Amino acid sequence: MLAAANKDAAALRDCLRGGVAGLSGVPILSGAAFAEAVEAQPPFGRFALAAEDLIRAGLATAAVPRPTPIAWSRADLDREAALGARLLARAGLRARSRTSDTLDGGLVAPGTLAVSDALEALDALALPVGPITGDAALKRATEVWEIVHPEAILCDPASLRFLRDASGYPRPRAYVVLLTPDDAAGLAAPPADDVFRILSLPQVNTWIAGECAAHDGLHLSDDAVLAEVVDGRLVLSPRQRTIAPLRYDSGLTATIDTATCACGEKSPRLRFGN
Repeated sequence: MLAAANKDAAALRDCLRGGVAGLSGVPILSGAAFAEAVEAQPPFGRFALAAEDLIRAGLATAAVPRPTPIAWSRADLDREAALGARLLARAGLRARSRTSDTLDGGLVAPGTLAVSDALEALDALALPVGPITGDAALKRATEVWEIVHPEAILCDPASLRFLRDASGYPRPRAYVVLLTPDDAAGLAAPPADDVFRILSLPQVNTWIAGECAAHDGLHLSDDAVLAEVVDGRLVLSPRQRTIAPLRYDSGLTATIDTATCACGEKSPRLRFGN
């Protein structure tokens, strides 16, 4: 069964060589269909190209009807760390930057492991403190932040909402929030100068797109992810990944802007609607 799965996934991967045109014959994959494929051929479904090379596993919870196992090879992790470093640099982080994150760890994706990898690639300080949605958690984190004084806090959406309304802690220069398709309203909301949004869909890539200081759409990691808009919905394919779920329906309403950004970057930008 594994050989058949590898052959199937390899055939799908070959379609990427023709770009969007090469994918036209590949059916769009829903989150439900992805979860069913994993259940039919456990542990990672028919999209796993080389299961013996996988070294980290996690649970995808965004854009799927139930938590679904996903995994990464060493090459996947190295590529994602480099992509994450680039998106965090776009948000203003530099080598030796001090950061803290409120993300879950363990099997949950996107989580603190992926952020730590990206910060290590950026040569920046990573200090996980866990989710902060109440006064007790904020008090514990503040005791650490008053010593470290993070320049940026990398947040889950719930922690970001709490922290922006809270007071009595050292406020960072910037908040960087990792949003999944389950956070469609946050992606479609008006931008804020001190918040940098990153779209994450770990089934495809942890670092799909991120905001720059111009706050005019999210720059697509187009060297790692191929994006289409089909009937108004954002469809994503990984260009290089050991797990290869091509034409994954994110469920997000989006447009793609290919004009040069005010920041000078030419990578396409994603804009989201309700």
